This record gives sequence, structure tokens and C-alpha cells, in this order.
Amino acid sequence: MSLMELTRLSAHLEEKCSGVIQVKAHILELKFTISTGQYKQLIFSADTSLECVLASLPMITYSGCAKCGLELQADENMIYKQCIRCLPYNKVKTFYRPALMTIEDEGSEIYVHVASELMERIFLNIPADWLRRLVVPSSDITYSTIVADLCHSLLADTEASYLLEIRSHFELDENSYPLQKDFHLLNFHPDL
Repeated sequence: MSLMELTRLSAHLEEKCSGVIQVKAHILELKFTISTGQYKQLIFSADTSLECVLASLPMITYSGCAKCGLELQADENMIYKQCIRCLPYNKVKTFYRPALMTIEDEGSEIYVHVASELMERIFLNIPADWLRRLVVPSSDITYSTIVADLCHSLLADTEASYLLEIRSHFELDENSYPLQKDFHLLNFHPDL
């Protein structure tokens, strides 16, 4: 963990400076975009039950090219189309979908983009293709139970704060009004 000064979200939003910051914030929501026939969103918040999170886990994963992560479509025989960019490489892997995380710090809220690899890190580095595996052969507990419990507790514990390293980018007009602001999660530290 780097020795970076902790930033208050309200101060950073006021300064409108692009760069890397560390904030201690509460996670309000995780929003996943599911690409089915029509796009829909799956939203987990403090009100989402553990059972609902567990039942929704298959929707927050996808099969993609193991080299570049591109989501691959399957035909009617469940054979995945090849990734044109990575030919002749043709391995398929299961990934967590990227998410949009709503975080809050002292009344200030922002939306932070969370890449697939960071979702895996948040879920204790449990790969998405392990979700159906048993944790211990003699038990009936799968890794999906652990991931669902972890996801649920991240959101349900309204007092918990996490140390988040975020890259922020502000595009300002001539009056320093933000035309666009983007936030991307770089690192997540659950142990606070």
C-alpha cells in the first residue's frame, strides 16, 4: 500500500484536479450492465438480500476471450465464436462484469468505474470460473456463497469505510465548470 495522503471527496470535487487520489469511503451501490437481448442493469445496494445477490451471480459474470477479455457470444450449440483480434489464440475464460460503484464520503457521492480484474480483487481474488466449485470437498459451500456474502457485506454494513485508490479525470470549460468527470478504481483495500 502506498503512502499517499488521504483526500476528502468534497475537497477533490471542489478542486477539480485530475490525478490519483486515495479516499476512505462507504460503498452505496454496485451497478452491472448486463448485455442480454436488450441492455439492462443489475443494481446491488444495502437493501439487496444475500439470497438475491447469490441468485444474481451468474448474471454478473460472462464468458470472454482469455487473452483480451472481450465478451464472446455462443451459438445454439453453446460453442463460442472466436475473438477475431486474438486469433489464433482461442481460449475462453469466465470474467466478472465491470461495475459502476457509487461511493460516499461525508455527503459527497461519485460513480467509480471498476474493471473486471478489480472486481475479482474485491471478491478476495476468487476467479469467476471458480464460483461453482466447492470450497472444501466435504462441504456443500461453493465459492459463489463466499463471493455473494462478501458482496452483500460490502454494501449492507452502512458504517464500513474502505480505502480506495481512484484515478480522476476532469474536463473543464473556460470557466472551470466540469463538462465531464470520470473516476476509475485503481486499488481497493478492504482491511480498514
